[in-house]
Amino acid sequence: MTWRIVGANFDQMHMNTNLAWAADHPGAEVVGLCDETPETSTGSLEAAAADRDVSSDRCYDDLEDCLCALEPDIVLGGPMNSAHPRFVERVLAHDIHVAIEKPFARSLADADRMLDAAANSDGRLAVNWPVTWSPVHQTLRELLTTDTIGEIVEIQYYGGNAGAPPDDSWFYETESGGGSLLDYLGYGATFATWFRDGELPKAVSAHTHPTGDTDVDRQSVTVCRYETGLSTFQTSLRMPTHPWEHDSTPAKGYEVVGTEGAITTRQHGSPIRVQTSESPDGYVVEPEPLEAPHANLVQYFVHCLENEISFTGPTDPAFCRSAQRIIETAQRSAATNGEALPLRGDPR
Repeated sequence: MTWRIVGANFDQMHMNTNLAWAADHPGAEVVGLCDETPETSTGSLEAAAADRDVSSDRCYDDLEDCLCALEPDIVLGGPMNSAHPRFVERVLAHDIHVAIEKPFARSLADADRMLDAAANSDGRLAVNWPVTWSPVHQTLRELLTTDTIGEIVEIQYYGGNAGAPPDDSWFYETESGGGSLLDYLGYGATFATWFRDGELPKAVSAHTHPTGDTDVDRQSVTVCRYETGLSTFQTSLRMPTHPWEHDSTPAKGYEVVGTEGAITTRQHGSPIRVQTSESPDGYVVEPEPLEAPHANLVQYFVHCLENEISFTGPTDPAFCRSAQRIIETAQRSAATNGEALPLRGDPR
């Protein structure tokens, strides 16, 4: 079969890349587009329509009209963070599969709404963290699961950019789910939990710092206490450059310390460097390009649907909900000026 795919709501700039993946898939077709709030979009329906040869009669400004008229098999969604649960509920009510763009949720309550909607639908829900399809992240995960550095003791993470474009976008509105903590701690907490095979901290403390004329956080520091020690996650929207345009300073990435060595992905020119007791001078690991069906979201989504395979790791919304507990606790800690709090929420 050919999977009929719709791209809906372009608040997230990654939507145009996601639709390029759909167009490149031999078993998929982009049959339509929808943008209900073009005034808040940082992606572009117009560019997607031109690039994917989608005619104007297949471009919509109402999601219900789009779904009823086109009857897609899959919706790739990019609404603003605060709109995730309602968007997912609307799509799943039609028993249509849906992939929601990162971060998974603004809160645990929003995460649970989406999981409940998926449990009551024949459609499946996936989460797209773009770096899931990064050879560096996949190779790092493989190195950790093959005990290259023994058991993980700590993970230090730095993530951010030079400011979410444009300056007046919804990324700078707290009520819309903006700010560096939700976006980049979402990455750090989710992937650190994946690297640790699901292990969660016992306690979390966090500080945020606003800058300029907005109350949204542009910098955050989160400290997580695990059984083995402390891990930190730093986020920033005020780096000198965008890391997708230039090598950033500070460098983005992870430093993972284990009982028998350490790995860093934060060195320019050497995306993965390993140091162990047997190799104290360290060595570089060159990540191999990812192959189908694991090279991008659409490949993986279609593969899992066709083979009735469960989503795993950061693509799995239940897994993301687990990591959301770190984010929720950090948000509450920052609101209390950094008080160390026990991990919020119960397992599900």
